Amino acid sequence: MKPKALISPPPLKKGDKVGIVSLSSVLDEKRLLEGKEIIENDLGFEAVYSKNILNVHHNFAGTDEEKILAFQEMLDNPEIKGIIAGRGGYGASKIIDKVNWETFKQNPKWLVGFSDLTVVHQKLQSFGIQSIHGPMMVTLKDDKKSTTSLKNALTGKNLKYKEKGHHFNREGECQGQVVGGNLCLLAHNIGSTSDISFDNKILFLEDVGEFLYNIDRMMVQLRRAGKLKNLAGLIVGQFSDLKETTVPFGKTAFEIIEEHVSEFSYPVTYDFPIGHENENRAIRCGEIMKLEVLKDMVKLSSI
Repeated sequence: MKPKALISPPPLKKGDKVGIVSLSSVLDEKRLLEGKEIIENDLGFEAVYSKNILNVHHNFAGTDEEKILAFQEMLDNPEIKGIIAGRGGYGASKIIDKVNWETFKQNPKWLVGFSDLTVVHQKLQSFGIQSIHGPMMVTLKDDKKSTTSLKNALTGKNLKYKEKGHHFNREGECQGQVVGGNLCLLAHNIGSTSDISFDNKILFLEDVGEFLYNIDRMMVQLRRAGKLKNLAGLIVGQFSDLKETTVPFGKTAFEIIEEHVSEFSYPVTYDFPIGHENENRAIRCGEIMKLEVLKDMVKLSSI
């Protein structure tokens, strides 16, 4: 059966208003302004801040109530054609089930982010709507190629990535909906109201700042929940700033993941530029893409 894409929100046009939201941790004003300059001068959109954009409540960008109200306004405002998160951190999962999504489901718009925003992507995919895993306001200046990829994703252009291979790569090709995000959030999403099937899909994973034993524990969770056995393919992104315990775990993140998918036959690529490094290619979650994996090269393309 030919894979079917999720609903794609309308592409953005030059001059469209883009809402900038703060759903997770406290946002740094300097980096916010740097991102705003890129949104307006390089991407060609008008940035509109949510009411809580620089709020502070302990580590969070305001109280849960402040974040919900500000996000709700952006979702429901017909003048806002897309929404980009300021940053990740922690907090989106605390409010995701308290948002009223009815207007959004009738008139979907692109939502952009990564890391903690994985919970938002999973929620939208549970509705059957695409969203964009890609650079946020505080990372837009990190890599021009990745920022260009975000503009292409927002404006409806085909995405075509050709990246270097890795000696762990398991060769092959496949097609399917591309889904995924931060490994920690994907594991935490299992059993929630927005839990989705990964069967026959191309899953991508990334993470940052975790202990290696916890990477193993989260991969065990995915495997035990049946999330790995029926994939079309797997894209292992960047696993950054990982930590060891006093007694070393004994394996790298890639070795841990390789062990957990060794019994399966689908193509797997490692060290793809998705995650918390400077290079972070935009992916339209829910889009049908083709993955071609070789030892020395990987291609990921819109169909």
